[in-house]
Amino acid sequence: MRKIHIQNVVLRTIMTIRKFRDSDSKELAILHRATIRNVNSQNYSKKQIDLWSGMVSAERFRKSGEKNIRFIAINNGKIIGFADYRKEDLQGLYIHKDYIGKGVGTKLLKRLEKDAYKNGVRTMYCISTITAQNFYEKNGYETLKKTRYRIKKQRLIVYKMRKTLKERQ
Repeated sequence: MRKIHIQNVVLRTIMTIRKFRDSDSKELAILHRATIRNVNSQNYSKKQIDLWSGMVSAERFRKSGEKNIRFIAINNGKIIGFADYRKEDLQGLYIHKDYIGKGVGTKLLKRLEKDAYKNGVRTMYCISTITAQNFYEKNGYETLKKTRYRIKKQRLIVYKMRKTLKERQ
């Protein structure tokens, strides 16, 4: 009987985070739409998901990129997440469904908060989906109130949240 030794090889990839470029807009729109449909769909109705994901476009990303400070997470040349803010408001944080729970969201959030603090923000606010509320709480945000966010005639349940930023995030 012959023994065969198989060596397990783990290929590690390095995630990088960088600032948004206009050329990212199309890929971000695709990721954003897919995350809404594949992740947020566990907490919202099909009609709400269809309206919400239908509002996403590369053009909207280009336009909001002029006002927001946006960070992009990249793995093996592929965008796997993004987070952006304007003044003291976290505008969005979306992660590709295959990378949720792997630390991408936390790393993006920490980078965003560090940048916001450097730019004079001491309290960060966000409107969280039902889906992301627990994530934000684990990252130091407190829920201020449950409210509704209007998309056309649909009213989605969301949470107003807040975090006091510190110099070292």
